[in-house]
Amino acid sequence: MPRKRQPVAALRASGSRHYSKAQLEEREAREVKAPPAASMDPPDYLPASLAKKFRALAPVLIRMGILTSLDGDGLARYLIAEHNYLRATKHLFEALAAGTTAEADKWSSIQDRFFRQCRSAGADLGLTVSGRCSLELPPSQVEEASREEAELFGD
Repeated sequence: MPRKRQPVAALRASGSRHYSKAQLEEREAREVKAPPAASMDPPDYLPASLAKKFRALAPVLIRMGILTSLDGDGLARYLIAEHNYLRATKHLFEALAAGTTAEADKWSSIQDRFFRQCRSAGADLGLTVSGRCSLELPPSQVEEASREEAELFGD
C-alpha cells in the first residue's frame, strides 16, 4: 500500500530530494488549500458550555495551522462527541455503583461509541497524541505549536 500523499510544504520541510523543483511547483499549484481563518465563532447549534470550549480551542488550532475556515464543524463535532462520552461515562459509573449489570452494559456500549467518535474527530484535528504525530507542520511553526500544546495539555 502506498504512503499517504504529503503536501509540498511537508516535502520541502523534510528535504525530500525525490522531486525536481518543477515537479514540486506543479504539484503545489494543484494542491487544494483551504483559506486560513483569522478567527472562528462556534456554530449556533453548540450549547453555551461547549461554545466556551470551542472559543478556547479554536485560536490555538488556528495558530498551529490546523484549523481553517472549513473546519469549524469538525471541532464542534469533536466537542459534542467528547461531551456525550463524558455523560455516558457518568451514567456507566452510576450503574456500576448501583450494581445493575444490564444498565452498565448498555452504558458501556454507548460510552464506547462516543469514545470512538471522539478519538476519530480528535485525531483529525491533532487533539490526540497519535493525531499530532501524523501532522506535519512547517519548521517555523513547530516551536510555536509545541508551546501551544504545552498550554493546552500541560508540560
